[in-house]
Amino acid sequence: MCLEGGCGTCVVNVSGLHPVTKQNKSWSVNSCLFPVFACHGLDIKTVEALGNRMDGYHPIQERLAHMNGSQCGYCSPGMVMTMYSLMESKQGNVSREEVENELGGNICRCTGYRPILDAFKSLASVTDKELPDIEELQICPKTNTVCSARCSVVACNVDHARPVRIVFEDGKEWHKVFSVEDIFATLTAIGSKQYMFIGGNTAHVEELRTHYQRFDYLKIGGNVTLAELIELLSKTAKNQPGFGYCEEMGKHLKLAANPAVRNVGTIAGNLSLKNQHKQFPSDLYVLLEAAGAKLTVAESLTVESEKTPLQYIQMDMTKKLLKTITLPAIVNGANVYRSYRVAQRAQNAHAYVNAAFLVQFANDKETVQSVSLCFGGINPKFTHASRTEKLLVGKKLFDNTTIQQAINSLASEIQPDWVLPDASVDYRKNLAVSLFYKFLLGVASDNNVPVNPRYKSGSTMLERPLSSGQQYYDTNKKNWPVTKYVPKLEGLRQASGEAKYANDFPPFPGELYAAFVVATQPNTTIGKIDPTEALKLPGVAAFFAAKDIPGTNNFMSNDMNFYFPDAEEIFCSGRVLYHGQPVGVIVADHFDQAVHAAKQVKIIYERGSDKPVYPTVKAMLKDATKMCIEDHLHHQKLLSNEEQLITTKQIQGTIEMYGQYHFALEPQTCVCVPVEDGIDIYAATQWIDLCQIAVAAALKVPQNSLNFTVRRVGGSYGSKLTRVGQLACACALAAHLTKRPVRLVMNIEANMEIIGKRCGCFSSYQMSVDDEGNIKKLSNNFLQDYGSSMNDDALMFTREAFNLSYDSSTWTFTGKPILTDSASNTWARAPGMTEGIAMAETIMEHIAWITGVDPMQVRLRNMHKGSKFQILMPQFREDVEYDKRKQAIDEFNAKNRWRKRGIAMVPMQYPLIYFGALHAQVSIYAKDGTVSISHGGIEVGQGINTKAAQVAAFTLGIPLEKISIKPTNSMTSPNAVMTGGSMTSEVVCLAVKRACEVLNTRLQPVKNELKNATWEKVTQTCYSRDIDLSVLYQFKNADLKPYSIWGLSCAEVEVDVLTGNIQLTRVDILEDTGESISPGIDVGQIEGAFVMGIGYWLTESLVYDMTN
Repeated sequence: MCLEGGCGTCVVNVSGLHPVTKQNKSWSVNSCLFPVFACHGLDIKTVEALGNRMDGYHPIQERLAHMNGSQCGYCSPGMVMTMYSLMESKQGNVSREEVENELGGNICRCTGYRPILDAFKSLASVTDKELPDIEELQICPKTNTVCSARCSVVACNVDHARPVRIVFEDGKEWHKVFSVEDIFATLTAIGSKQYMFIGGNTAHVEELRTHYQRFDYLKIGGNVTLAELIELLSKTAKNQPGFGYCEEMGKHLKLAANPAVRNVGTIAGNLSLKNQHKQFPSDLYVLLEAAGAKLTVAESLTVESEKTPLQYIQMDMTKKLLKTITLPAIVNGANVYRSYRVAQRAQNAHAYVNAAFLVQFANDKETVQSVSLCFGGINPKFTHASRTEKLLVGKKLFDNTTIQQAINSLASEIQPDWVLPDASVDYRKNLAVSLFYKFLLGVASDNNVPVNPRYKSGSTMLERPLSSGQQYYDTNKKNWPVTKYVPKLEGLRQASGEAKYANDFPPFPGELYAAFVVATQPNTTIGKIDPTEALKLPGVAAFFAAKDIPGTNNFMSNDMNFYFPDAEEIFCSGRVLYHGQPVGVIVADHFDQAVHAAKQVKIIYERGSDKPVYPTVKAMLKDATKMCIEDHLHHQKLLSNEEQLITTKQIQGTIEMYGQYHFALEPQTCVCVPVEDGIDIYAATQWIDLCQIAVAAALKVPQNSLNFTVRRVGGSYGSKLTRVGQLACACALAAHLTKRPVRLVMNIEANMEIIGKRCGCFSSYQMSVDDEGNIKKLSNNFLQDYGSSMNDDALMFTREAFNLSYDSSTWTFTGKPILTDSASNTWARAPGMTEGIAMAETIMEHIAWITGVDPMQVRLRNMHKGSKFQILMPQFREDVEYDKRKQAIDEFNAKNRWRKRGIAMVPMQYPLIYFGALHAQVSIYAKDGTVSISHGGIEVGQGINTKAAQVAAFTLGIPLEKISIKPTNSMTSPNAVMTGGSMTSEVVCLAVKRACEVLNTRLQPVKNELKNATWEKVTQTCYSRDIDLSVLYQFKNADLKPYSIWGLSCAEVEVDVLTGNIQLTRVDILEDTGESISPGIDVGQIEGAFVMGIGYWLTESLVYDMTN
């Protein structure tokens, strides 16, 4: 998905002989980063090699599927291969902690991770007795542990002494070498050609992969991987005196990148990146520089030099080789070495700031003899806090005057730069000083220097404990398989890679790849588009723009039951509305060719005005003029003089809620194949009907010539509702005009540029309350960021959610949609509802803070009389032991200055409404009695197919195994409404139920006649009598009544005040689902949505470069 080793969806297993130990090793890699030619001599396993429906499934695949660890399924193969690689590398003997740490590079947007972790931790050597179990796992007779399919044949032996050279048609070369001599021979042979060292082609140089220990130093080859380095550091720290600090290094490096990257990323690779890009906040560089490490750099076989890491990054490394690093012995007691790292996430994220400190004390263990204070993430030229280092030498470190001087010196010395997307200058500066303060507190505590007990907790970093989760739900055995915990129908297929997505079709004959050409200068007009240079590139077939569209240049149609007020161009033909707006599409023989060629198309812009670019409402508000929106932020006088006499508190505030990238793991995808009756279209869409109407209008063809099929979508959260229409139109246009199959898969950069996000929201409120927290009057004015069009309306949901749970008879609230210079924003998980509820609950917390009234009492006093929350909230409060925990938290906070804990309980009322129409067709095959279902909903990971099958099995009275769900298509489900709004599963289930009831009516006379006949006998008899065994039912709005979903959550958090790091220590969630059709699936939906919310509120942000 990401093509940069960040998501984990492409993880595979690699095994081969280690060049030094000559033992077979196994590890995980991101296949997107691992060159094919680096696979020479290695054994590569993909998820398909582990198990499948024909040969049987691997225990890891079975566990993941059984415990509902797969929702949309797009991440599942990568998850399975990561776990398999861990089991393989550890011979099946892994701990639960190792399992959790190993998944640091695997993203899942659906599940919230808990079921995945539970599934994999149940395979650990020591498992939690509360984890559910399945059938006995296969035990390997060789190892006496869980079978991990390790006995396959490793790749054929290769000649490990003969260099390999491959020359390509374009003149590029690949060299595989086996010695340092080979490396320099190759560097000489290539002359002045550009080159790059890659771990995959120097990985077999034994001299660069070895290490050896002496009493006063440890020498390590430059091509040792980071994973090997971590293991080596841990062993050395435990076994060799003077190297205890290596444990600190290894622990720190476990947080850098992710396991699959560390498995192949090398010491030299990491430091080379720092050499070439000084702004890179390399953790390894900071650790080595602080420890006084030395790097051996070879210029030839006979010329070598020793450099400090700081000297190394300033070198020109052309034709030079980083051979080894040397770590010195550091005597414990007299020396203290500590390192720190603060990042957006615990793993798989660059550090905001990292630091490593080494202090050598005199005999009194207080006076500083030497000190090294190294930082990363400050600016490209900064490593040592030199002035502070000089200040500390010769002084007693724990003297209060010394501490104050050092902190002041450090604060003046550290001057961070600011380059997007870095954290702010102030934060990084304060963070660097805070890390040094943490170091002082920690060293003082270790040296028995008196430290105020309230400050001691500031000496350590927050560390995540082993996660755990428990789930409780009701089930009614009379209705099984409805209300029964059932593994997701497609779970095993998803865990084995057999589940197919839009981009999983093998290439069609003559297929072309497409890529959008985008405009990059908003508030201009397209003057000319010149694809000449792009069309000259190898493999490029054609370029199409707005002028090439036979029909309407609009992918948002009004020819349906939804109101979309604005036309949105498929390709921009005039004014550029936002950075990243498509102006055309280019097609080529290969994906890389298309992406590269798209960037070579020249666009000539004509400046229409000097109007500033406002990609967000926040950017608009920062403008001093604010002329365009000031009328939307009026503040009215709240109370008359008489009214003010009965109130005591006037409260006002603002709330900023930013947009959110959906981050579906499956990219926006469409494949179009010209066929005899039109075009077969395989699109990753939640709304076939909208796409079909838009494509038909764009191509000027009848709708019945477009055959849409959707098997499943790899996650969406709203991103594939309306926005896919643009993609489908562009792809279909290219296929229509070239008369060849065309595949358009947007890379992550294109997804972020072109596709709209969650609508941001800015709220300004004023209110008057009494001493009890009762709202006497409230005014809330909010602005919703719609991007470049008004089409995907979130405002109506925001308005409804804001006052839904509370008595709003004295409230006034005004919401305004605002157009900004960004891609048209779209619906994202609980669109508008998220923002509306957040505004209301923030206001309630604000009242509680000002009045000192308990937050739950504030909420209950302002709710509708008779609200269900009047019963649910007090009971939930008791169930989660809120008061007991609150008291413990208050005591903790009183005792700790630099650690704080908090607890909050928040209600949610979500109105479920029904709209549109959907079909469900249920067909019985007479011979064996199996059943197929096709419906108008789209499986996006929410388990709609599983629920439909459960309802059909219950209604027909047959085993679940007899039912199969077929892909959604525009033939059996024409005119189908979108899959969204949390309603589709229930709508489909009702349609399936009604269809099954019709079938039961037809079957019943035969059942009565045959008495206790088998199901198969009944269906065969019906067939012989020409009884129709297929029913199509269309759901209509009147079939179901809307209702509210009630939920409560209670979260306890701990904050490191010095760094801003946050730890969720406990979360309780209650949702009133009635009798859940499929509780295992619904639990996963609830947990996954909550964790996506954690991301939205705590870590995710959209960063815009305001210069363009």
